[in-house]
Amino acid sequence: MTKRLLALAVVVMIGLTGCTSIGAKGGMDVTAKFTDVGDLAPGAPVMLSDITVGQVKSISLSGTEAMVTMSLEPSAHVPQAVVAEVVRTSLLGERVVSLVVPSSVPANAPLLRDGQQIARTVSKPDLEDLVRQGAAVLAPITASEVSTLVNEGYKGFAGEGGNIKTMLTNFEQIVHAYAGRSTEINSVIDSLNTFNATLASHASAQAQSIANSAKALNVLRDESDHLVTAVKALVRLALGSRAILDQHAAQMGRFFGQMRVILGVLRSEQSSIAGALRWAPYHDRNTQLVDYAQFNQVLQDFIVCGMNDSPTDPARKCYGNNSSQGPPGAGGHP
Repeated sequence: MTKRLLALAVVVMIGLTGCTSIGAKGGMDVTAKFTDVGDLAPGAPVMLSDITVGQVKSISLSGTEAMVTMSLEPSAHVPQAVVAEVVRTSLLGERVVSLVVPSSVPANAPLLRDGQQIARTVSKPDLEDLVRQGAAVLAPITASEVSTLVNEGYKGFAGEGGNIKTMLTNFEQIVHAYAGRSTEINSVIDSLNTFNATLASHASAQAQSIANSAKALNVLRDESDHLVTAVKALVRLALGSRAILDQHAAQMGRFFGQMRVILGVLRSEQSSIAGALRWAPYHDRNTQLVDYAQFNQVLQDFIVCGMNDSPTDPARKCYGNNSSQGPPGAGGHP
């Protein structure tokens, strides 16, 4: 009999050793802070997708929060972005730590390492917490007040069974619709969280932008009278310009009509204008040559011959009316 008891004790010890082996060899210790852990106790399992991947090693106070140290199996490959929740397994079951991976976390997300802390935690209230809160709310209400509430409720809901049933059916459909889109809702919440984080990272720049906008609005407010005056002046200018245009509309019409005629003539005489522009340089050159020859003739007749009376002057070579002589190249003798 003693041998059987001893064997049974050995089996129990082996079983306990197997239950507590997680974290004893090769375990990975991580921590998480919760606002409330209820009756969570050391040794409670840590679950991931309803599979035990570790256990709670210790629970201590860190400021006003509970610091829970857990030992996880490295083979579980828990991502860093996991959410740790303290939940109850059933209505009267024990509290456990449930690790939930958000749908927005990619498959190649970085994994938790030994000594790291889980950033996101949730403490879900259970039936006991709800009853305790409800008792605290209903405690000040007396029996007569409860009776009055029941009577008034009867007056309000009497004969409305069909409507209430329809309302509950609609509510059930709404709940099922939201439940079917829980993944999209979680994605929206994660996107809002990312958006808020982005806004928070640029808070200083946004504050500066708001300050600059306030300065600009103050300047506009201070200069509002000048702006109104400028706008009125522009209105007066527009009215005056319109009056001037109305007064001279006929003259401007005639002017543009004449311009159309002139442009039409120029368009029809384009070839003549092109010829004139082509031969104009030759005309200018011939005019210059004629002027040059006439100037030389005047110089010869009036300056050299007319004023030089010395017949012995070799510079005097006047040809006058002597048909046998003439200027070089004019047909006379040289």
